[in-house]
Amino acid sequence: MSRPIPIEEMVRLFKSRHRTSHLFKIDNFSLFKKYKIEKVYSSVFDLGGHKWRLRVYPNGSNRMKARGHVSIFLTNQASVNVKIEYEVFVVSQLEQIWESSGHKVFGTYSEPVSKGSPKLISLVDLKRNGFLIGDCCMCGVKLHGIEPSASGTAECFSLIEKPPNHKVTWMMTRFSSFDPEKVHHSHEFVVGNRKWRIQVHPRGFEEEKDESFSVYLIGEGFINNAPNTETYAKFKLRVLDQVNRNHVEKTCSGGLETSKGFADFMCLTKLVEPYLVNDKLYVGVDFEVVSVATYC
Repeated sequence: MSRPIPIEEMVRLFKSRHRTSHLFKIDNFSLFKKYKIEKVYSSVFDLGGHKWRLRVYPNGSNRMKARGHVSIFLTNQASVNVKIEYEVFVVSQLEQIWESSGHKVFGTYSEPVSKGSPKLISLVDLKRNGFLIGDCCMCGVKLHGIEPSASGTAECFSLIEKPPNHKVTWMMTRFSSFDPEKVHHSHEFVVGNRKWRIQVHPRGFEEEKDESFSVYLIGEGFINNAPNTETYAKFKLRVLDQVNRNHVEKTCSGGLETSKGFADFMCLTKLVEPYLVNDKLYVGVDFEVVSVATYC
C-alpha cells in the first residue's frame, strides 16, 4: 500500500486546508506495542487563543476498555472561558478523508480537563483503510467556530531504536577528590534531540544516604528548537567493571520530563575493585530507544 503523494506534501496540504487544526504525526507506530508504551503526549500548542495538548493511546487503554483501538484526548492547559467545538481525528493517507469523533463541545473549565474519544478507530480499520502506511499514522484535533490562522500546525513524534551516540561513558578520574556530600554531573551530551547529563551521589541520595552509590539520568533542554514535550526513553545506567567486564547495570523506562534513576543503584561496599581502579570510576548510559519530536 503506497501513498498517492509523499507524506511531507500531505502534511503541507493538510496544514494549508485546515487552518484551525493541530496535526500529530506518529512514525514507527509499531514500536509503541513493542516497548509497551500505553500513551504519548503532544507538545503544548495554541489554537483559538487557548493552549492545548493531545494525549494519544496508539493501542487503546485497558482502563478505558478500549484495547485494540486508537484513543485520542484533548486537554486544556489553562482556563477555558468559552464553549468550543472540536473534533479529534485520524487522517487517511490514500484519500482526503478522515475518521473523526464528530463535533463535540469542550466546555468552560478553570482546570485542565481531558475530552475526546476512547475508541476513535480500531487498529484493524487503521491498517486496512489507509490510515497506517509505512508505519506512520497522522492524527490530531480541529477546532470549529474560531478565527483561522495563516496555517494549521503540525508536529512529528517518533521512537528511535539505538539512536546515534546511544552509548555514553563518563570517566570519573580522581574519584576520591569528588565531595561525597555533593551531587555531581557529567558533561552535557545529546541523544535524540535532547540534552542529557549523568548525575551521581557518591554517598547516596535521600533514603539511601551512606548506603548506596546513586545514579540518575537527567533530561535537560532540547536542540534545534524541538518541541518541549515529555521524552520516552528506555536505557541502562551502568557502572563499568574494569577487569572482568561484569558491569553493574539497571534498566529504566518510561516518560521522562526531568530525571530517572536509582537511589540504590549500587551498594557502597561494592565501590572498590574491579569497579574503582586507580582512583577511576566509569559511569555510563546506554539508550535502547528514545522518542524524538519535531515540528513539521
